Amino acid sequence: MLKGDTGAKRTWFYENGAFVAAALAAVLWHVVLSTNVGDDMVYFKTLLDGNSSLGEILAHRYETWSSRMVIEAVLIPLVHCPLLWKILDIVIFTSLPVLLCGLLGVTGRGRWFVTGLVLLYPFADMASAGWIATTTNYLWPLWGVLVIGMVLKQLRCGRKVPVWEAAAAFLACAYAGSQEQAAVLLLLLLGMEVLHYISEKRMKQPLLYALCGIDIISLIYIFSCPGNAIRSAQEMAGRMPEFADFTFAEKLYMGLANVERIFIAELDPVYCVVAAVLVLLVYRKTGDYRKTLLAGIPALLLFGQAVVRVSHPSLKKVFVRPEQTTHWDWHALVTYMPLVFLVLSVWGILYALWQLADGAWKHYLWTAFLLAGGFSMGVVMGFSPTIYASANRPYLYLYFVLIYVCADAVWNMGGMKAVWKIGSADAVQKTGNADVAQSGSGAHSEGKMPVPEKLMFTVLGLLVLANILDVTRMCWLLGRLL
Repeated sequence: MLKGDTGAKRTWFYENGAFVAAALAAVLWHVVLSTNVGDDMVYFKTLLDGNSSLGEILAHRYETWSSRMVIEAVLIPLVHCPLLWKILDIVIFTSLPVLLCGLLGVTGRGRWFVTGLVLLYPFADMASAGWIATTTNYLWPLWGVLVIGMVLKQLRCGRKVPVWEAAAAFLACAYAGSQEQAAVLLLLLLGMEVLHYISEKRMKQPLLYALCGIDIISLIYIFSCPGNAIRSAQEMAGRMPEFADFTFAEKLYMGLANVERIFIAELDPVYCVVAAVLVLLVYRKTGDYRKTLLAGIPALLLFGQAVVRVSHPSLKKVFVRPEQTTHWDWHALVTYMPLVFLVLSVWGILYALWQLADGAWKHYLWTAFLLAGGFSMGVVMGFSPTIYASANRPYLYLYFVLIYVCADAVWNMGGMKAVWKIGSADAVQKTGNADVAQSGSGAHSEGKMPVPEKLMFTVLGLLVLANILDVTRMCWLLGRLL
């Protein structure tokens, strides 16, 4: 048995060490990156150089370009204080795994898993329009959605939400609701909460309805903004003039194909880990090879893409990487293969989650709707002429929906809580009591992790380390190339 205060140190390490690792990675990236790139310096920093006030600038932006008034009220002054932005952004990025673990009730080794998934996110995507502009328009609204999720969790548990937390939720809702994708995601989450309380016959939820009201007002504000229509027309004329002639089906397929390209055709690490983990969980829970094979369709498609492209270049046309719509041959069967791969992959994920849900249909439906919402936010980019100019940053929300669903599958559906919980305070105390009775040999047996999980953590750790190094390299290069 560990003596003295070693047990307490071990507990703290398992509970919070992952968050410290996330903070260290965030600090490293923000020390290396340069904010003198993109729209930060070229556009937003110049807006306050004239005689116009911030209010006048925002009013002009609303009339001519954007409805993101709340976000830009923060962004425009912040580009003049890059050090303050770095501090705030480090805190926000570090708190993402903290909030995810809080939402899911993850403790012990599970926190390392969730943090590892977050650290797999390609953070360099946040430089595509300038570090400050992109993070305040995408990463920070995501943070606001998670903060609101924590408040909603308290409501579900029947706890009284303190006034300051309710005020923070209102501010987070106003900020996140200023970003179109975040506003839609909030509407989905809040709508599912309303349906939950209707089914439970607990209709007196004034805080929930207030948040719904703020989000609905934000969406009305977005759709009625004249600047959004003007921006869309200008972007279409400058970036994709042929967009005006696309049919609904072509726009839909452009969105679907781009999701398939980013996550499947390019073998995205986050998606690869999610696909592999779901296979492991289904086999561990069912022991059925047929069910495991069906749940493994997403992983098999990824493996097929990798093998064919490396070993059989003559079959590359089977696993085509979608290019821009203007380059497609709509009469060629191969053009439609990305859609087939995406549909099969989504079906495989939903099948795996159903096996893990084990008949808990409410939990399954909630997860399936969330996953559908995440994919929809990626697919809807096909209806924007900036789908390619925006690079990969609009897919942030789909990334974190996948991370959330995977973590939920592991912790609450896949039966791993009992295995990975060791390291939390109650588990260490339990282990200690067992050690007193058994003199050590059996004390740590409960904390031992099976070989497949050890292998999974090892692979995840290597991928995370590679991603941290790659993002660091990209942060350093982008500041010198752009």
